[in-house]
Amino acid sequence: MEALESLLLAVIARGNPVVPTPTRANFPRPVMERYCGMKSLSAFERTASCWAISRERDEYKICEWRRSERYRGAREEASESRILLPLSTKLEDVVHRAAEFSMSEV
Repeated sequence: MEALESLLLAVIARGNPVVPTPTRANFPRPVMERYCGMKSLSAFERTASCWAISRERDEYKICEWRRSERYRGAREEASESRILLPLSTKLEDVVHRAAEFSMSEV
């Protein structure tokens, strides 16, 4: 779990860089097929678990995003599996809770 926490902290420190959208002609193949052994991106998406850490107003929110039952191909927040932490919580503790929570769902 320490490796996951280190990776999450590194990604958070990197921020959300703006990446130009590729054109249809030069759109790259999904890398998940190679690393996960899946036949297609849709097969990966059907079996993947998606989690988010966000900072909103006066709290951190850790939540799972599940496949939508209403909209094909979309995800929606699973409000029943949400953790709210005060903004005063150290980032390392937020990441620890997120890693702990996501690993418990595996």
